Amino acid sequence: MKKLLILIIFVFLAAALIGSAEESKKILNIQKAYVFLPESLLISETDLNCSYFIKADMAQDIRIVGKHLSTHERKEFSDHDELVINKGSRAGLKEGDLLMIISQGRVIRHPRNHDRLGLYFLKKSLAEITCIYDERAVIQLQKGCNPVNVGDFGILYKPEQTLFAQKIDYKLCRIPSNAVSGHVVFFDLAMGIPGEIAGDSQYVTVDLGEGVVGKGTFLLIYRQVASDLPPLIIGLGIVIHSENTNSTVKILDASSDVKINDRMLVLPKELKTVPGSAGERENIPIVEMLQTESEEPGLTEGEPGADEMIANLKVDVLFDFDGRVPSGDHAADFTAIKDFIAAKSEYLITLRGYTCSIGREEYNLRLSSDRVETIKNILINQYGIDAAHIETFFYGEKEPQFDNSSEVERKKNRLVKIEVNGK
Repeated sequence: MKKLLILIIFVFLAAALIGSAEESKKILNIQKAYVFLPESLLISETDLNCSYFIKADMAQDIRIVGKHLSTHERKEFSDHDELVINKGSRAGLKEGDLLMIISQGRVIRHPRNHDRLGLYFLKKSLAEITCIYDERAVIQLQKGCNPVNVGDFGILYKPEQTLFAQKIDYKLCRIPSNAVSGHVVFFDLAMGIPGEIAGDSQYVTVDLGEGVVGKGTFLLIYRQVASDLPPLIIGLGIVIHSENTNSTVKILDASSDVKINDRMLVLPKELKTVPGSAGERENIPIVEMLQTESEEPGLTEGEPGADEMIANLKVDVLFDFDGRVPSGDHAADFTAIKDFIAAKSEYLITLRGYTCSIGREEYNLRLSSDRVETIKNILINQYGIDAAHIETFFYGEKEPQFDNSSEVERKKNRLVKIEVNGK
């Protein structure tokens, strides 16, 4: 009987210890999910080259006047089709120039006061000038997203930067006070046909223009359901294009359909907190939070208590040009990381991936992501490190560690920076 009692006590203690360990891991993951806002491609090439905008007017000197081949009766054209424009070398055009093909639609008016916002313009396709004459040129369509027609016009293409950034995760149940806001005034159902509702990844127009918002501005979407009820927060949008009277906004996420006359409120660029039910907390990595929480009253900076001492280990892993596996042997570095965390009760490994400036921005983002995943898989599969204690970030050619002014400097930017923090 005594042995049975001892066995039961042992089982209960073991279960309690396991439960405590699991609860600690859950708290760590919740805290991490609460603090970190994932980076993503918020404004893509598709958003920049395939969306619509509303503008007072624009020059339409370069017109598509016909088909290069007249043996068929097609009226709509797409990638690889060849068309003829009414301008050539005398207008300053040359072979290899890229054009953005655009069509004009109807006048768009404000739904509340019926003031004119401007004309509807739809971006349809890119086109390269493949053959040039004095007064004419042949273009070939590429990267199209909407059918092109004879009569559409073109402008010289000016590439815009995509936006890869952290998305604001707004969790407060109330809207910020004293903030600038406007209304959803138009939603493009299909090539100029107005709609009533929109959802994630679709485009809407808000009556806030240049000087108030710009590309990359975050907008909080909300609705006043009734005068005696608090506002209903619906989701988040981001400005992809601004004009004098309005802006085109991409809906990043929405808990319900966005409707005409819903409100859009400008979130300040300097917003650095992740609001939540527990109160506003700084948007800082969890390891820095551990440092803050470990400080005892009466201790000065640089003098943490012996039981709360936080140490860190930093390692840089270099890659060859366009490489996705580390250059050289880093087994000693990875072993040092494993030995370092073995003596820690809590730890976090942060991986940050970078590339040099050669290549397209989106390609470099993917490349830096692949490099980070390579290091993460090595740590997990070869050195037995728990994936729950690894966080990853990748920046491509953004935030370079060196200036990319020469090949010597560019080599230094092809890396993954590893930082291990623990106590």
